[in-house]
Amino acid sequence: MWKNVAFLLALLVASRFIGLPTNFSPLLALAVFMPRLTDDKRIQHLLPVSIIAFTNLFLEPVNALILATMLLVFAITPTVSRFSKSLFLGSLSAVLTWFIVVNGAVWFAGGGSLPQTYIAAIPFDFRLAVSTGLYVALFHSSEKLCMSFSRSNIKLLDRLV
Repeated sequence: MWKNVAFLLALLVASRFIGLPTNFSPLLALAVFMPRLTDDKRIQHLLPVSIIAFTNLFLEPVNALILATMLLVFAITPTVSRFSKSLFLGSLSAVLTWFIVVNGAVWFAGGGSLPQTYIAAIPFDFRLAVSTGLYVALFHSSEKLCMSFSRSNIKLLDRLV
């Protein structure tokens, strides 16, 4: 089981480096899905944030305010997802939170017109919404498959603790 989790974490970290478009990443979907993997709220919040923070050390530098707001979105997404109790609503709320908070920080850091900033972000964030939905569907299918083989109702990461 530990090997599987280590492999999953390695894949998530690698996804930041393998040349996927920046808005086609499984990490926002992971933040949405974390409440289904563990009941430990610290892990729910810290795992996605730590992956983003760690991998960002090796990627192109990002404005500190924008990075901080990205980390904030990844930190609050598991809570929003937990309260919505729906993967669809969790995904939608995560992308809307991203759209409002991160693009607001982009506007604040770069100046310009607020409406123009949000309008310019729509294509990027639409692709982010699609990729998040696809990854959440993949995670959900994998969860169903894993649960059918294990015949256990214990959440995947909770089995390790």
